[in-house]
Formats: sequence, C-alpha cells, structure tokens
Amino acid sequence: MKNFWRCHVCGDIHFGLKPPEVCPTCSVEHAYVEIPSGEALNIQSGTKTETDRMGFLKAITAFAENNAFQVNPDRERVDMLLDGVFSNEKNHGLKYCPCRLRTKDFEEDIKLVCPCNFRIHETYKDKVDGECWCGLFIKRSDK
Repeated sequence: MKNFWRCHVCGDIHFGLKPPEVCPTCSVEHAYVEIPSGEALNIQSGTKTETDRMGFLKAITAFAENNAFQVNPDRERVDMLLDGVFSNEKNHGLKYCPCRLRTKDFEEDIKLVCPCNFRIHETYKDKVDGECWCGLFIKRSDK
C-alpha cells in the first residue's frame, strides 16, 4: 500500500510503497518519516500545523534514539528552538539550525540544516556534557 513520506530535513514529499533512501531534494540519507495524507496536503499548500511540528520532533527523537546523544529534555528550550527551525524554513526554505548564520552559499548552508553535523564541533566532542550548537541535542548520560 502506498503512503505519504516527508523528509524531516527539507519537507520533500514522496508518495510510494517506501521512502527513498536518500532525499532527492537535500541529499540526506534516511530522512523520511511516514505522514498522514492531510499533513502532505498542508505541506504542499504551505500551511504549517502543530502536527508538522510534532512530526519533526518525533523524527529528530527517532534520529537520536540509537546514538550517544538525545533531544534535550528541557522542553521549553526545545520549543523555542523548534520555533527558530520552522521560522528559518518559512523564511529561507529549509529547516536551518536556529543558532547559525547562513552564508547564502547553498553548498555551505546545506550543512546547517537541522539536524546538522554537530558531532564534529567543539561544543559537542570536547565536553563530557556536550551539546550541539543550539542545545537541541545533548550527550546522553547513560551511554
């Protein structure tokens, strides 16, 4: 049975039996989550809903699930950061990290799409309690 799939990075919509391995729009691997048809229609019409926000939160939680990091348990901070991510998507077309400045060079800016490659930066790798630039992801204390 065919379903709708949405890339949690750029919002690309796919309709099919399974999602693409690599998003054809933003080139991120394993970035798709299954969504209801109503959400797909909202995305295509440009309407953002709480369902979209919760879908993104669910997607980044799943992304972190089997890694040495987790979504920050500070719900107020996460809500503020998600506001920034969705504001960047509305204003710039992609879910850019809310704490990084775009250069307007697409090749460089694509590296700032949430979730970015924060594990290579000092804010994460050099600290026992490291976090991504904005603090959306933090190191797990249990790993």
